[in-house]
Amino acid sequence: MRMTRGCAVSRRLPVLAALGLLLAGCAGTGRIPECRAVGGNAVYLVDRGWHTEIGVPVAALSGPLAVYRDIFPGARTVLFGYGKKTFFTAPASSVEEYLIGPFPGPAVVQVFAMTTTPDRAYGPDAVVVLPMSREETDRLSEFIGGDLERGRDGRPRLIAVGHRPESLFYAARSRYTLFHTCNGWVARALGRAGLPVSDDGVVFAGQVMARGARAAAMMCRPDRS
Repeated sequence: MRMTRGCAVSRRLPVLAALGLLLAGCAGTGRIPECRAVGGNAVYLVDRGWHTEIGVPVAALSGPLAVYRDIFPGARTVLFGYGKKTFFTAPASSVEEYLIGPFPGPAVVQVFAMTTTPDRAYGPDAVVVLPMSREETDRLSEFIGGDLERGRDGRPRLIAVGHRPESLFYAARSRYTLFHTCNGWVARALGRAGLPVSDDGVVFAGQVMARGARAAAMMCRPDRS
């Protein structure tokens, strides 16, 4: 099972530190039932407790994200998550470090390869399946890829490897702030792709999951053209 801290996360935080993380906008609230697409393209909105992530089938990776087909040969799904660099790539060692987590700082995009789909790995209660057209998945790839810094070779700039080799951290162009958090980034990515998901006022993971579930229900309607 994959382990993650989210954008400023630990499941053993003291109460005071947890309050600081709530201000950071990375606390989750409950699980949302999925709406499974019948055929066609789909992406996965994943509830990781404190933050959310987007799972993209390898076949749907395009444009700047197509590079991950070569980086992760044999993968079926690639998860993308956003967070503050210091919390994603190095464990906090004190309450004080957790309390300063909500303050602005450099951000990273975590890229995690899976040989299965998120609903099978984490269970359907933690995943919303979003049916998407090819144009929408292309726009999603453009948004995520557009936030990845490039090295001199033109590839995303790798800055750290996670606990497992299939978990990589890349420098983000945008910065983590109180108004640009992990959950807001995910909601914005889905909205930029063309889905009816707004990032306005997004603070908690539960908000993103609820908006994703509503969007999935709308897109899964039999009368949707």
